[in-house]
Amino acid sequence: MGNDIFVRAILDNWFYYGAIYAGLLCLYLFLYRKIYWGILDPFLITVVNLTGGAFCVYFLYSDQTLKPIYGWSFLGTEIALFLGMTVAAYIPVIKFGGHTSKLEIPTRGISEFDLFVFVVCTAYVIVEAVNLKTVGVVLLNSEQNHVSAYEGHGIVRAFLVSYRSLVIMTLYYKILYLKKRLNLFELFICFVLLLDLATSGSKSGIVVFFVTYFLITYPMVAQGRMSTIKISWPLMVVLFSFPVGIVMISVGADPSSAIQQVGLRLMSSGDIFLLGYYDDVMDSIQESSFLKYAFYPGWGTILKNLGFEITPPEPIGVDVFAYYSGRRTSGANGRYNYLAYHFFGLWGGIIYALIIGLLLGYLRSIYKNLNPINMNYYSFLFIVVLISCSTRLVDDLLLFGNTSFWALLFLTVSYVVAKILYMVLQVITGSKSYA
Repeated sequence: MGNDIFVRAILDNWFYYGAIYAGLLCLYLFLYRKIYWGILDPFLITVVNLTGGAFCVYFLYSDQTLKPIYGWSFLGTEIALFLGMTVAAYIPVIKFGGHTSKLEIPTRGISEFDLFVFVVCTAYVIVEAVNLKTVGVVLLNSEQNHVSAYEGHGIVRAFLVSYRSLVIMTLYYKILYLKKRLNLFELFICFVLLLDLATSGSKSGIVVFFVTYFLITYPMVAQGRMSTIKISWPLMVVLFSFPVGIVMISVGADPSSAIQQVGLRLMSSGDIFLLGYYDDVMDSIQESSFLKYAFYPGWGTILKNLGFEITPPEPIGVDVFAYYSGRRTSGANGRYNYLAYHFFGLWGGIIYALIIGLLLGYLRSIYKNLNPINMNYYSFLFIVVLISCSTRLVDDLLLFGNTSFWALLFLTVSYVVAKILYMVLQVITGSKSYA
């Protein structure tokens, strides 16, 4: 089964399959309505991806090419994930931050947080300069996109994506929680950020500003301590029309064709099932160690650079695509259902999905109940990074490992550097300590 057969079948029966997809989307949105927090919650995108996966599996079933064991595995892992996230909401959470409602903010001098912001922003500028020298402006490269341009420069991309996110989170924290204005250097960083995202070649890059704002403020909004931005229906229509407009501009499609292309992209987002739920494809997958697959991202790279002979795991999505094309330049996202069956079989995969659901649900419960205004800024940003990456446990385990590891590592390194600089500053000036 290839993507071309899938596309032809969908186009030949557009209204039928469109209705099936719409029905599945409504079902998933209804089932998870008490779990996702709003339109800007990254988990809502995961719910949409879950719908795409279910649609692809349904397509295989309707085409009578779905082996029963794969169908039961998919259904079992979907139920287990939902059950895990639902049960996690009833588990007593560890509360961070206590009940204090006042954050002590220094009124004069340079605080440790000021130095932390400087370290993060300076590192970002340096990384951006290295990125421009090694990769260049992706938007001006007609032969590559924002993913393929970094082949051979993965470490540069890890630094750039991590520090880009950290800068946005840190500046939001300063404005929203410390109630402090940005200085000239930080305003310059905002300008660099806008240029960076505008020229990155990523059509959804600008959304990171809105998603990060939502995540930073959500604990306070959920507890009624901060008001949220109301999104009007006209604005929602504009947001949902944005992908269609991008397609119209980029390929010169008319509105009807653009809507169709966006719909096809959503329906085929579970392409790893569409292409990979076959015995011969499963047998072609190289990696057999789940521990290596789960923990190589980040730690494996460091150990390899230290001289250890560690062969990185081949992404399972790349193996699936290579089976059909013979090329190993791209691949589908390794959805948790597919990884569950490959590594653990039918029943073990269901237990794995249940654990993922419990972990993800419990982490979200902790985040919803924490008190940011009485937490150390490092602790709060640590949890924000973790919650922003956590949905990738469902979408792609390798992506979760890479994004969370590097972002948390650079956050910690920047924090330690800021602490050292602040201690040195205290010794020099003899000033009072406050973080």
